[in-house]
Amino acid sequence: MPWPLDLLVSTFHAICEHQGGIKIDVVGDRIVIAMRTGVHCSTDFDAQEAARAAGLADERVLSNVLIEFPAEAPRVPDVSILRDGRLEEPYSHEDLLVAVEIVSTEHDGYDFALKEEQYARSGVPAFLIIDPFRGECDLLTRPVDGRYATRRLHKYGDTIHLQLADGGKIDIPTDTFDRRR
Repeated sequence: MPWPLDLLVSTFHAICEHQGGIKIDVVGDRIVIAMRTGVHCSTDFDAQEAARAAGLADERVLSNVLIEFPAEAPRVPDVSILRDGRLEEPYSHEDLLVAVEIVSTEHDGYDFALKEEQYARSGVPAFLIIDPFRGECDLLTRPVDGRYATRRLHKYGDTIHLQLADGGKIDIPTDTFDRRR
């Protein structure tokens, strides 16, 4: 008898918390395990700091927390920017204003396809993909009919001007983002 998905996910996340430096995602019938590198961690930190510098409260800017989606596998974005208000765990996709994912492997179809589709289908207003291999960021906004209507490419060194669905604004400078080769 297969394990229930929520039990698998919570077990894997407990392992990650104990072990450290590992991120595990469940995608369909696949389990994706990635090591968090120094580049990954510093980029994660820089993205969170930009959101806090814009005045967002700490409880709205979270790293590696479980976000539940209806009838789909939960996600653990590298950085989650949540709507304002008193929110309780487990967080819902409806709480999520921006999902930030940092690409873990070169030529990563996982962040560029599967997560993009799920976030758009679920109506997550913005999805930022940070790719330290290419030195580029893709900002996807305006989910319509299960796809993002707008995609903006930013090179490292640019400042990403992010308009939140609740009217807030975040400027994310990318000049401190490190590259991976």
